[in-house]
Amino acid sequence: MAKIKAGIIGCGAIGRVIAGAVKKDLSGVVELVGVSDIDVKKAEGLLADTNIKASILGRGELIAKCDLLIEAASGEVSHEIADEALEAGKDIIVMSTGGLLGKPDLFKKAGLKGAKIYLPSGAVSGLDGVKSAMAAGVDSVTLTTRKPPKGLDGAPYIIEKKIDLGSLKGETVIFDGTAEEAVKGFPKNVNVSATLSLCGLGPARTRVRIITSPDFKSNSHEIEVKGDFGQLKAVTQNVPMPTNPKTSYLAALSAIATLRNAVSSALIGN
Repeated sequence: MAKIKAGIIGCGAIGRVIAGAVKKDLSGVVELVGVSDIDVKKAEGLLADTNIKASILGRGELIAKCDLLIEAASGEVSHEIADEALEAGKDIIVMSTGGLLGKPDLFKKAGLKGAKIYLPSGAVSGLDGVKSAMAAGVDSVTLTTRKPPKGLDGAPYIIEKKIDLGSLKGETVIFDGTAEEAVKGFPKNVNVSATLSLCGLGPARTRVRIITSPDFKSNSHEIEVKGDFGQLKAVTQNVPMPTNPKTSYLAALSAIATLRNAVSSALIGN
């Protein structure tokens, strides 16, 4: 079986973890032919740190050379990258799922072009149960996210509301709204809310609560779903990535699992 030619767009913390996994565990079935980043030094650093022999390419050139693209850039450009990949008939794994909200045409284009969009579960567990529950009917979906203050620093919502994260004492609910609002206010913090909404009730009907405390040492996500099937509750306690406290390590690992599924002949779970 020929190797799948893959490319990574976005050479930050998540991109590096994925590249390392390709070399260590997936080199027999996946060939990393290139990487791309608006910051060339990041791309050079990724290849140097992982000791991978691949090209640093522009976005269009990388898409042309690959069978499968892995987006690990940002929600600001993920929809553009997905659109270009799908237009070329290429499959794509999208990490910055928040950028896909309000872009239903992308999913239609995937069907027309015979390409696939893969959305990793990210830093949460339980999405398989949510998808199964939707077959019967779901009344409510709520995501409660808990993060240390430094994991929320710089978010547009924090800046807009002039929240002094350093002055908070004890647990504080700093956001309570829809997934649609959460993605806009915290584009680098709660991509999981976008993924949850896309496999559930949609961004306008998925509730999101964000809680922070100086006592929190890790990120956690709790999903609660109620419907005809019964009730589902899934809690994931995450370790932040050392190089990026805004992102959970499990998010990068979920991309690796999704990549494995994309090249596997057998799929477990829905």
